[in-house]
Amino acid sequence: MDRRSTPGRDDIQLEPPLSQHAGMVRAVEDRSYLIYIAGALFTALAAGFLLAVLLPLSAAGTLPWTETVPRLTQAHGWAQLQGWAGLFVAGMGLRMMPRFAGRKPLPTRLTLPISLALFFGTAGRTVAQTFLAGRLAQGVFIVTGCASAFAMLGVGCTLLLTLSRAGKHREPWRYFASAGACWWLVWGVLTTIASIEGASNGIFIPARLDDAMTWIVMFGVVANFIWGIQSRSVPIFFGRKTPSVRRAIVPGLLLNIGVLAILTSTLPVLEAQRDRALGFGLALCGLALAWLAPLAGSLWGQAHRLRPRARAAARYVIAANWFAVISGVLLAASGIASALTGNYELFALRDAARHAFGVGVITLLIVGMAQLVAPVFALERAEARAGGIRDYLTWWPLLCAAVLRVVAALLLGHMDGTLRLQIAAVAGALGWLGLAGFAFSVIQAARKEPRMRALLTGTTRAPKAD
Repeated sequence: MDRRSTPGRDDIQLEPPLSQHAGMVRAVEDRSYLIYIAGALFTALAAGFLLAVLLPLSAAGTLPWTETVPRLTQAHGWAQLQGWAGLFVAGMGLRMMPRFAGRKPLPTRLTLPISLALFFGTAGRTVAQTFLAGRLAQGVFIVTGCASAFAMLGVGCTLLLTLSRAGKHREPWRYFASAGACWWLVWGVLTTIASIEGASNGIFIPARLDDAMTWIVMFGVVANFIWGIQSRSVPIFFGRKTPSVRRAIVPGLLLNIGVLAILTSTLPVLEAQRDRALGFGLALCGLALAWLAPLAGSLWGQAHRLRPRARAAARYVIAANWFAVISGVLLAASGIASALTGNYELFALRDAARHAFGVGVITLLIVGMAQLVAPVFALERAEARAGGIRDYLTWWPLLCAAVLRVVAALLLGHMDGTLRLQIAAVAGALGWLGLAGFAFSVIQAARKEPRMRALLTGTTRAPKAD
């Protein structure tokens, strides 16, 4: 059999028999990844998606915080990128990459301080930009920025060291993961610079730097890990061959060259060409997203190689990849226009692309892939029953949130501003509800683990009938 078509290994594998599950549950399991998941969910619910409701209502004048909208916007973006996406990607990356590379799991004494520093940095900056002012805000901003940078550098260095010991694996996941690890290092450096500049600028990061950082994190840090994990697991779920390096190298290069072009736009010496560099970078990233979605993910099909209980989660993966295509097309259109004209044009397309990727790709894919690969759901995936009403209470709110937020962005200039912002607020509320449903699922799965472990262990130890 072609090695690329064999079932996934380690955590990314087709559902094993119950006897194998019993063996796994008896093994000592590093559960520090749950701290990352808990921190990511708390940040998203208490800050990221909550601000997604309060921010548009404040901008519309419905709530009395109109003057703080610029700072609230940056706090919302930071909570979503570092808190929700960053913590989750770091936690699962630090857990899964050693297994992909055939190395021992990372010790808790290493992963725990990184998770705490990431969470502390996210919470501190969000609080500083939302509630504080004066010297106190400046101090909190710098201290928490340094904590964030320390954690980001720790993630990047740990992953690079792990991947360097992976042997001669020539598979796309290794190159995507290595690129993502390098961008974690860049993110740490940029965070330090942004913290210093923001503290001296009224707790507000200069727009040129904040906008570029947003794209760098989304496509350099997060997207590389998304395509790395998808390229190794999703085709297996759908009964297809995993893509070869030869097929993935061109879109992978487009993605990372695009992020590099965006990074150059932050250099003061290229200020005159900033908009062209940004446009060129976004255009390349957009083309890469539209290319990678069908190559390393899935836009159609049934995940027939999963157990019935796990198949419902596959629809998150398909929807996320369609949103990747949508985001890619919108980015390519806006980026090409900016590169040709030298003006950072078509804000509506960029805003729609940003939220198509942020809500439609990142959030949907995190929720879907967590149910498919996170150990906390492993025993639940072994159940023979199909998904129930709880799955729909998460699926439909999140899907509608992604669609409404993209539509609200595209309606800029074509609809009354207040109504458009209210649609965006509804999207934020639906996103919050859907994520709350997912958080409840995580809690339920964690609570059910001891009972299911005992049940499966007892089943395998039962004496055979004569």
